[in-house]
Amino acid sequence: MTYVVTEACIGVKGEGCMEVCPEFCIFSEPVDDMSYIDPARCTDCGACMAACVVGAIFHERDVPRASREFIHINEAWFGHKTGVRMRVREIAAELGQWLPPVSGQ
Repeated sequence: MTYVVTEACIGVKGEGCMEVCPEFCIFSEPVDDMSYIDPARCTDCGACMAACVVGAIFHERDVPRASREFIHINEAWFGHKTGVRMRVREIAAELGQWLPPVSGQ
């Protein structure tokens, strides 16, 4: 089991969760619209959940039904970043959330 970053992080990318993670398993690159937890490295400590100021992080078993896709999104980012980034932007649009244009596109 692992922790999962959900849609509340889109457009926020807070770093509090990254700073408290003892395994350094939370990642985000400058072009990303959110952060992602590597399920292969997560030790299930929960420090990130407590540090998340927008309530975007849940234990995998507690992810709300409407956010379950983010279990796959977090895992997939570590092998398919481009596709995940596109899907996150689609979700943001579905939620009516404006994101700045991506450089070079």
